[in-house]
Amino acid sequence: MSVTKVPVYRQAQIDIKEYIERHGLKPGDALPAEERFAQEIGIGRLALREALKALDSLGIVETRHGEGVFVKEFSFDSILENLPYAMCATHSQVQGLLQVRSYLEFGAVLDVVNHISADALQKLRLLADRMAAKAKAGENFGDEDRAFHAEMYRCLGNRFLDSLIDLFWEAFRRMNGSAEGAADLWVLESRAADHLQIVDMLERRDALGLLAAHRKHFQYLLTRFPRDPQEPRDPQPANPSPQRCRPCP
Repeated sequence: MSVTKVPVYRQAQIDIKEYIERHGLKPGDALPAEERFAQEIGIGRLALREALKALDSLGIVETRHGEGVFVKEFSFDSILENLPYAMCATHSQVQGLLQVRSYLEFGAVLDVVNHISADALQKLRLLADRMAAKAKAGENFGDEDRAFHAEMYRCLGNRFLDSLIDLFWEAFRRMNGSAEGAADLWVLESRAADHLQIVDMLERRDALGLLAAHRKHFQYLLTRFPRDPQEPRDPQPANPSPQRCRPCP
C-alpha cells in the first residue's frame, strides 16, 4: 500500500499552523524570526518563505515589512478576495448558495426586531427609498442592496455573522452577475418593494410580518433557479414578454 507524500510546501504550511496552535498564539502575536523559526519547525528557509506567503494570502498570517510576520485576526476577507471574478455556475449551484444565505438571514431576522435602533431604521428607509428610485429609472441597485442587508444585521453586534452574510451576498452576486444585469423593470421594482416592505415591518416591530416579507424577498430569487443540476441555464431573451415573465399574483 503506497502512502501519498505531502509536498514540502504543504507540509510547511501544516507545521506553521501547528506551531501557532501549540504555542497558543493570538491575533497580533509575532512569529519567530525567519532563521530561528525554520530551525524550530525543522524546514528550510525557502520552504518557510513559500509557506508563509501562501498563509498570508489565506489570511492566516500577515507580513509587516520591516517588522516581521504576525498571526492575523480571522475574517472572510481573504475568501472574498480570492473568489474568481468570472464564476461559471449552474442554476442549481446558484440556488444552493442562495438557500444557504436565506437560511442564515432568516435564522437571525427575529433578533433584529428586538435590537435594531431608530438610527439604523432611518438608514434602512433611505436605502430602500433609493432602491425604489433606481428601480423606477430602470437602474440596478446592487450597492444599496448590499448595504441594506449589512445594516439590517449590524445591530446584533456579531461580526462573524456580518462577515458571513457579506460573503454569501458577494459570492451570489458574482455567480449571478450576468442575470443581475439583465433584470426587467418589473423585477427591479418588485425587489425594491420587498425591501420597502421589510422596513415597514421593522418600523412596526411586526415579527411575523417581517418573517413573511423576508421569505417573499428570497422566494422570487429561489424560483429563478431550477433544482435539476442537468438543466441548462436559459438564455435571456432580447425582448422578454411581461406575460411570459411576470409571476402570478
